[in-house]
Amino acid sequence: MNRISFALILLGLAPFLLSCGSKPNPRTLVMIIESSPTNLDPRVGIDASSERIHELIFDDLLERDEHLNVRPALAERWDIPDRLTYIFHLHHGVKFHDGGPLTARDVKWTFDSMLQGKIRSTKTAAYRFVDRVEARDDYTVVFHLKEPFATLLWNLSDGAMGIVPYGSGDEISRQPIGSGPFRFISAEPDKEVIIERNSDYWGEKARLERVRFIVVPDTTTRALELRKGSADIVNNALTSDLVLALEREPNLEVLHGPGTVLNYLAFNLRDPILKDVRVRRAIAFAINRQPMIEYLWRGFAQPAASVLPRQSWAYNAEVPGYDYDPQRARQILDTAGYRAVGGVRFHLTMKTSTE
Repeated sequence: MNRISFALILLGLAPFLLSCGSKPNPRTLVMIIESSPTNLDPRVGIDASSERIHELIFDDLLERDEHLNVRPALAERWDIPDRLTYIFHLHHGVKFHDGGPLTARDVKWTFDSMLQGKIRSTKTAAYRFVDRVEARDDYTVVFHLKEPFATLLWNLSDGAMGIVPYGSGDEISRQPIGSGPFRFISAEPDKEVIIERNSDYWGEKARLERVRFIVVPDTTTRALELRKGSADIVNNALTSDLVLALEREPNLEVLHGPGTVLNYLAFNLRDPILKDVRVRRAIAFAINRQPMIEYLWRGFAQPAASVLPRQSWAYNAEVPGYDYDPQRARQILDTAGYRAVGGVRFHLTMKTSTE
């Protein structure tokens, strides 16, 4: 496995666009997504479309507040008697969409099916320090760890791992059954996913009767769907220029909020040049982020000084930053032995996308 490091570039803000016009079915909210969900099984799907829908169909043991602190969800409380034992006490009376009760056996199966290889998933790595999961009784689940695991609670919250019924296999990707505020109705690849309100939801019930996710891969077409009123909302799926243009539309409203989308440069530390921390620091000092924010992002981003967003409880504003300082960058490279020869110090290859 290649070892990597990274330089923080931009932390995106989250613009939502809402349509205020009329549409054929006022009881259905139409939300644009860029692509079809790859897998509606919450143990497997990791793309943005899948996770957005998972969070509505399935419940996690925990959830996160606006400061990214974990708080109760399916688990009404938890105890940590020692660093290798986490005990979760489940809400009583929670039911899956098919009417079956959600108990500790379902929680245990959700994780066992991954950890024991019954379900193949890249998410398994996130629970590699879990030794075993015990269903102590119907409403008590115990996670036994191989070693201390500081991020376990985070990895059990908000879209990380929705709980599925005991015995669920691959079929749940085609007909998902969860306990969340919405139930699955239908899905047509590359076209749409439809969910509707779960009237028997154990928590706060959804105000919307139905949500239709329509797949619109092209950015310009997304904007047109909003303008003509055939869609209600899009989240972080338009260019900054399009957002600015749509802000002038009388039937559209743009809502801005703190985001957690991080843009960064990742360095391959096996590279003979990049393995020198001085080179990486010089690159960080040599990047002028302000023009990117002003001209590319149109103000919908801010410089990132950490992998954590500012609203996180763990954000540390005292961490040293790398403000634009080309003179310092040149000095560092000179000291590291990479003096300019004909205006060139070294060559690097960068892999990037077209967006």
